Amino acid sequence: MDFAKIKKYPNQISTAFKRFPLAVAFAIFTTIAFLIVCESFNIPSEQSARFLLWLAIYPIAAMFIALDTSLVQEALKNRNPKIQAITGIAWFVISWLIVLYPNTLNDYEMSQTIGALVFIYTTIFLGLFVAPFFKQKNENAFWVHLTKTVKSLVVATIVAGLLLLAMELLFLGFFGLFGFTDPSERPFLYIFIFCTSTILPLLFFSTLPTIDECLETTPTSSKFVTSICQFLFIPVLAVSLALFYCYILKFFITQDIPYEVIIWLVVTFMVFMLALNIVMYPSRLNPNPTLEKKVLEIFPIAIFPLVLLMTLSIFQFMSDEMDELAIYLIATNVFFYIAIAILLIKKIECKSKYMAIAFCTILLIVCVGPLSAPNIIDYVWQDKIKNELTKQGYTEFPLNEASTEKFIQTLRNNNDPDSRKVLSYMLSISNSGKASVSKYFSTERSLEDIDRLVRDAMDKEASEDTTEIFDTFEAKISNVNQNALQIPQGVKKAFFIDLDFDSDDFQYRGDTLSFLITITDDKDTSIHSTYDFRVTKQELQIDSLNIIETDSAIIGIRELRTEQWSKTGQSLRIDGLLFIK
Repeated sequence: MDFAKIKKYPNQISTAFKRFPLAVAFAIFTTIAFLIVCESFNIPSEQSARFLLWLAIYPIAAMFIALDTSLVQEALKNRNPKIQAITGIAWFVISWLIVLYPNTLNDYEMSQTIGALVFIYTTIFLGLFVAPFFKQKNENAFWVHLTKTVKSLVVATIVAGLLLLAMELLFLGFFGLFGFTDPSERPFLYIFIFCTSTILPLLFFSTLPTIDECLETTPTSSKFVTSICQFLFIPVLAVSLALFYCYILKFFITQDIPYEVIIWLVVTFMVFMLALNIVMYPSRLNPNPTLEKKVLEIFPIAIFPLVLLMTLSIFQFMSDEMDELAIYLIATNVFFYIAIAILLIKKIECKSKYMAIAFCTILLIVCVGPLSAPNIIDYVWQDKIKNELTKQGYTEFPLNEASTEKFIQTLRNNNDPDSRKVLSYMLSISNSGKASVSKYFSTERSLEDIDRLVRDAMDKEASEDTTEIFDTFEAKISNVNQNALQIPQGVKKAFFIDLDFDSDDFQYRGDTLSFLITITDDKDTSIHSTYDFRVTKQELQIDSLNIIETDSAIIGIRELRTEQWSKTGQSLRIDGLLFIK
């Protein structure tokens, strides 16, 4: 670290106030907003909760929007305050719309809100590097700005971290000096918020390069960076690609293709290759043929077949079940095709600009609107539910309550996996308010009443059960919001499970629940393994229970529901992970 530059910080900070006045104001406001959020832990009403949510999401984005706008104005030589006012007011209105729009109990509206925030924050961050040089005909100024900005951020983070440590130790020493043996945590939390929310941005703003400086500087890499790329990163990527192709050949020969592994390895290679292209940009400017320049041309071509293989792997991955992850992987795959095309087309000079535009466009599509990942999954399940209804002979919708209960009862009695999945999905969205699915059913509270209808179906089974009624037992365990599915040590395989057990696959023996899970080999269906699990009723009453273990397998519980209302009237559903030791 250059300590001579650190001594200049007071001067540079005063310059930052003049250069980015609105961004500095929002940096100070960010600390105030976070302190209010911390002090308002006990939320008295939903309106207060929404205001606190606004305080949490508005200031940081407002600070970066002000910074982006100032840099663009600096590039355009335009200091008109109206531009800052327009962008500031626009984000203020949008932020309140985002906060006021969702019903917190509606999963769909919450997913749209989170998607909008992800898109906005990502676009603002990329705009910091791309927007000021959008009209430039090459990437020279962009690259200089990017490298110097990253360097400024690293230095500012280190200095802010040292200041944070010094202030925390100072307060700790102060408390010790005056005999406070158990000091409050609040002063230390406030110091952390102040250093990260105000001091860090101020230091960062103070060392940002000017636009003219970026335009006048010729992109050059340091000897250290060039050597690292030439003798470490390029050989590592080349050898890794060669090994990956060898493994792919082996997988196809043995017909044992780990599709998920292939997907994530291709994602890793692409991210590494794109980063290498940015870091080694000065090599592309060299008029003479060099090894680095040739490598930058070869890598996109070498990775293209792997991106094709990723496409095939995603479709294979989707063959069992389509979920939101599959949609995000498809979007990532499409971006990779666009990125490789941009890298290979020599006429495109500003490659990073077009890649950023493509990335933000794809992100907008999959996060917000009719083609967002949650909407696509909703369309798929809507079609599956309609097909199941048609299969059972229903042609007029919505069903009345009696028909809905009969439909659910049929799903429960069917042994085929599709019926079980449809019923599980209907239960999972019972509080989501997805009208596109609930339009098939007419109950007192639409899909929110599905859970009650399932219970009515169970009660009907119980009333038809002629065995002796005895003390009922019910257990519900949910670890959805907890980190309960950590991979245990000594595990060789893992399977996602979402099982609605048949009565033959589990039973209560006194105070013990025992059940069987059978795993069939993908290549040879005649090969299967069965695991016998046992758990006591006392253990099932523990809300924090997150695993059920045998000598050879472990179940990581995401959700578990079981009920026993007579000697033969019983149900069991488990959602989670099965780990094979």
